[in-house]
Amino acid sequence: MNLFFTIAFFFAAGGAPQDGGQPFRLEPGDFRWVPFTVRQTPSEVDCRFEVIRGNPSVHVELLPMSEFRLFNRGREHDTMALTPDGKNGEFRRVIDVRGQYAVVVVNARGAPPATVSLRLQTNLNPGADVALTLSPGRRLAVILISFAFFFITVAWSGRKLVRAMRGAR
Repeated sequence: MNLFFTIAFFFAAGGAPQDGGQPFRLEPGDFRWVPFTVRQTPSEVDCRFEVIRGNPSVHVELLPMSEFRLFNRGREHDTMALTPDGKNGEFRRVIDVRGQYAVVVVNARGAPPATVSLRLQTNLNPGADVALTLSPGRRLAVILISFAFFFITVAWSGRKLVRAMRGAR
């Protein structure tokens, strides 16, 4: 079932699944990227790589397209998920904002060429694995409404109790 959703997601996004596809070669300081679009949230991205030939000098990053443009220009950028340099690595990340994203495989500068296998999988319904929380603004609203309800209830009950005590004399 998960495989069906993965395939359907990539065809809906206009791409093909990158499940252990053909290994590719990365020259020193070179990178490859796989673009994809998230149209349904929350979506989980599960990415794994393995260096088949070469040194442990490869890492993978998950970037929104706006940050990928900065990365592509050699500028400082923020990543959503990052693996350390190594022979293999993986990350899982839940994406809760619709948009375009890229998974980037990078071989470190000065490292020998590396042959890399990448597996990218998405899950449109992460289900019980995902802990969903309210945004800070909504949390504050829930707390304030709860306090207001509590104090109104106490005041109303206190008023009724005082009236009952005055009537009992």
